[in-house]
Amino acid sequence: MKNSIMSKMKEFDNIADNVVDVISEHLDHNISWAIDETIVDSLEGQEFYDAIHYIRQLVISKLHDDFCKQDTTE
Repeated sequence: MKNSIMSKMKEFDNIADNVVDVISEHLDHNISWAIDETIVDSLEGQEFYDAIHYIRQLVISKLHDDFCKQDTTE
């Protein structure tokens, strides 16, 4: 039984890894779209990288917060 649970957990982990890859690509694409013609779009080099990284972290944090709210309201 323990082996079956471990096998399922490994499968869940593999599925999650695949979804993360797809969502990461979509996130990058949507951030690029969202920053078009904003102050972020005019940044260069490390400033641009830092801004994109920060926006990415904000999006993930907000998604996490929304997901946690859904768990408590269901």
